[in-house]
Amino acid sequence: MLAVMIAPSVGIDPFTPGFLIQLVLIIGISSFGVAGVGGGATFAALIVLSSMGLPVALAGLLISIEPLIDMGRTALNVNGSMLTGTLSSRILKKLNWNTFNDKTAVEHESTL
Repeated sequence: MLAVMIAPSVGIDPFTPGFLIQLVLIIGISSFGVAGVGGGATFAALIVLSSMGLPVALAGLLISIEPLIDMGRTALNVNGSMLTGTLSSRILKKLNWNTFNDKTAVEHESTL
């Protein structure tokens, strides 16, 4: 998303198919190396911006607010993982409804 926002500042139309295909390929390849790194989005932004010939200095703005963005991204990932697991177990009819609806299970876990 950062590359799409920065591209117009150097005169590149970010919605051309060539730009988007190149962007997706670079992001796909670079994501293998930064997936498990804390604050990996900053490193990924540096890799993508430099690979696409975009100004890397603008990533400095991202670094200042990255912790806030990272917390939101992590919350969405955790929420998606919980939803996917719950839906999968429900579709496969393996969801234990007693545990799922047990209000004391949540209270018990929070005291550990």
